[in-house]
Amino acid sequence: MTGGRVLISGGGSGIGAATAQYLTERGWTVIAADVKPPEGGHTLDVAEESDWTRVVDAVWPLDALVNCAGIRDVAMVTELTGEQIERMLAIHVRGILTAIREVSRRWIAEGRPGAIVNISSVNATHAVPGQAHYVAAKAAVSGLTRATAIELAPHRVRMNAVAPGLIRTPMTEIRFQDESALERMLARIPMGRHGQPSEVAAAIAFLLSDEANYITGVTFPVDGGWTAC
Repeated sequence: MTGGRVLISGGGSGIGAATAQYLTERGWTVIAADVKPPEGGHTLDVAEESDWTRVVDAVWPLDALVNCAGIRDVAMVTELTGEQIERMLAIHVRGILTAIREVSRRWIAEGRPGAIVNISSVNATHAVPGQAHYVAAKAAVSGLTRATAIELAPHRVRMNAVAPGLIRTPMTEIRFQDESALERMLARIPMGRHGQPSEVAAAIAFLLSDEANYITGVTFPVDGGWTAC
């Protein structure tokens, strides 16, 4: 798998962009896709089924897929709108399942192995207030990772997820603006610091690699020990 062709959704910024850079530096041919793609990338709204079909057809063949696209917003459950709930689930759940389906169909038809890494979150197991829809979506990512791993293992397709903790990205930057809130969050992390996108990228690269050939169906925390507490 090392040095194969990989498609990264959400590859235009944050963890997706860091993963694209990390894998490129290690010999992978990286195709980045995003609603605002980087130069040379593909335009992709992961919530649109037709977008997935178009992009996968355009970039095939692939050896690996990283489902990194995501959104985050804050609202107490009593204030959530139906639109917020539906958009969160469309991107994090329906989008990932559509992506898995599109690439797996092709791998199975061609008798080829493949590897997929999804982005879950520590919030899948350690909930926070004001993000019930996000917590539910990320818990679903971990669940669908296990379910699809079982289905696809006989076809030599591995399915794993990473669960980042407090990682500084454009999407999470608002968390770093409130110093008192940041101190409370850091107090929950045994290593006492936030993580970098490149540290998540390293975990993703491992799970895609031949060194992880006997690993499937796991959600791998990258969180400085947060979920160990």
